[in-house]
Amino acid sequence: MEALERRLNLKAIVVISLAAMLGPGIFVLPGVAVMYAGSQLWLAYLLALVCVVPASLAIGELGTAIPTSGGAYVYIERTFGPLMGTLAGFGLWLALLFKSAFALMGIGAYLVVLVDLPTRETALVLLGCILFLNMFGMGKMSEIISVVVMVALVSLSLLGVWTFMRPETLSLPSGSPPEDLSSLLLATATVVVSYAGALKIGAVAGEVKNPHQNLPKSIFYSLLIAAGLYVLVACAYIQIPYLMSEKDLAPIHTLTEHVAGKHFGFVMCAVAIFTMVSMANAGVLAASRFPFAMSRDKLLMPIFGHISPRYLTPIPAILLSCLTVAGIILFFNVEKLAKFASVFQILIFVVLNVTVMVLRETRVQWYKPGFAIPMYPWMPLIGIISGCLFLMSLNQYMIYALASVVLPGALTYFLYSRKRVDRKGVLGFRGTRKDLISGESSWEKERRFESLLTNAYKNASVVVCLFGKERGPDTLIELGVAVSKKERLEVVHLTEIPEQIQSHDIRDSASVRSLRRRVQTLSQMNQASIVFDPISSHDLYATVYEISQRLHCSWLIHEWGGKHFGTFTVHNQMGWVAQHLGCHLITFRDAGIRYFRNILVVMDENHIKPLTTQLAYDIANIHESDEITLFCGYTDPQAQPELESQVYPLVQADSQANTTVLVENVTDLISRSLVLSEEFDLLLFLCADDSRAWWEKFFSEKSDILMAGSACSVICLREARPLKVTDHGLIS
Repeated sequence: MEALERRLNLKAIVVISLAAMLGPGIFVLPGVAVMYAGSQLWLAYLLALVCVVPASLAIGELGTAIPTSGGAYVYIERTFGPLMGTLAGFGLWLALLFKSAFALMGIGAYLVVLVDLPTRETALVLLGCILFLNMFGMGKMSEIISVVVMVALVSLSLLGVWTFMRPETLSLPSGSPPEDLSSLLLATATVVVSYAGALKIGAVAGEVKNPHQNLPKSIFYSLLIAAGLYVLVACAYIQIPYLMSEKDLAPIHTLTEHVAGKHFGFVMCAVAIFTMVSMANAGVLAASRFPFAMSRDKLLMPIFGHISPRYLTPIPAILLSCLTVAGIILFFNVEKLAKFASVFQILIFVVLNVTVMVLRETRVQWYKPGFAIPMYPWMPLIGIISGCLFLMSLNQYMIYALASVVLPGALTYFLYSRKRVDRKGVLGFRGTRKDLISGESSWEKERRFESLLTNAYKNASVVVCLFGKERGPDTLIELGVAVSKKERLEVVHLTEIPEQIQSHDIRDSASVRSLRRRVQTLSQMNQASIVFDPISSHDLYATVYEISQRLHCSWLIHEWGGKHFGTFTVHNQMGWVAQHLGCHLITFRDAGIRYFRNILVVMDENHIKPLTTQLAYDIANIHESDEITLFCGYTDPQAQPELESQVYPLVQADSQANTTVLVENVTDLISRSLVLSEEFDLLLFLCADDSRAWWEKFFSEKSDILMAGSACSVICLREARPLKVTDHGLIS
């Protein structure tokens, strides 16, 4: 797998972020938001950071874990699946288009100061120019944009400082927050879009040098500079009392003219126009890439993925984006544009925080970010809660915004995309997998089931599954040799990869090559037929399930990974699949004991089965064990004679190991077993937890208590589910 070259230093990332933030958020929004926040306009810009900072950190983490083009759309689609990806694609696309339309309308407001032109018509003419630039490949003007941004940054800073140097404005704004808190929240929600450019950091996160240090620093510095500039300008703006009395769509010109005179006001108009033109152009350019990317992912019609062979630009996607912007300009005023742009942006912020939490809690193997969001889970939770509060203050706009995303997105997916994509996303691979056990199977499943019908009852074989974090793979493989009785044994090394990576692009790592050599050595030492098979899979659960169902497999062995408690969820490596396998499952906990001389088999009065003891004798034969103890606990004193009559026939007299039968009256079988484990090298028991209540499975699973608390190595045996023959083949 090829990685992006890490070439961007801290300074470059901060410049990229600031270039995307300076625009109508500072040149237009103060004149709109001041109508709600009044003298606390500066506070609204600060409060917006409560929603922006967690999302910026989240996309920084996502960008280092999934370093690919597409940004937030890819992160959401790969996490939640194609349906959510379609909705996210529409949402991100509309967010950029509303922001671009907002910038174009803001340009019109500033042009009116210089030339008497109608605002909407002027915005449409400028949109036509942007369409021309983007269609014919002249949309990338990075050097010009960088210069314009630096000029805007310096000009706005000088304006703020100049305002406070005047004798009548030498004090910071005073006064308490407005009595109506909802007005302050509305103002804050409106100005959130000013910080949207911070997400640009995530788009280039895969190219950042030393991401562990540079990503948090770049997020901190860019937001600090932007917030400082916004607060400075907002404080300067509210120093002029009459500016707060009415809505002003060119507030920076008005402020400059009042402070520095008419000529400087014209200069600031020119700075504002050039800055917002560059932002609108960049917005349309970026927005057109979403239909293009969705088309390439088969979520939209192929026409939007077409690139002009002459100009090398996605002309259909650009046309669609520009036509949509034109419609927005015609039917929305500046204030509504600002609020809709903020709604879309806040929705994206919330979903990005949720995405990080989903990827953290599901613990997929491939999710290894170079930068981790600090204060997890509190930071993303703060982002989610604050985002929801801001959305509630924009409730009417939120409903319309959601409808404009959900309706076309859902229709597109169910009428077009669903039949053309088979991706599931991370959530689709976790939890209940009805697609694996349902009778409705794909062509590949039907072909596999046909082979099972003819081969399911032939000679049994054993598969050892390695997930890469085993304490002792050699011990696990030797356990497989014992179970297979030196017949054919297959060792499968499983690597989970994200859906955007093809399995044939994955090369064997050094650890896999080393393991291959060790398997060959074990095969020779044990005189057993052992096959090593490294597998890269997008769907780890499906791969394990299909291995259990395939030709000759009647035993599957893996190492116990423990039950890991995250912040909100409990992770079990085999999860739901372990209870739906068509073969016997051995879960082994390695305590570092190399040879099993003394083996303890734990049974209770309801689960005395020859399968358990036979496994113990097979292991004893390989390890040349000295003693096997069959321990059966009971609670009814009158049950002892009957239990002894069931246990003694399980003793194999021809075994080289001495067998001891221990039938005891116990109040707590688990506690007694843990005490006995101190005298043995291996404890073996049959798992029978299926009938327990859900809260017991979550908090106090008996098998996990026994696995974790034993002083020796442990084997948990789970019997195979019976296979049923259906019209579609065999299912468990």
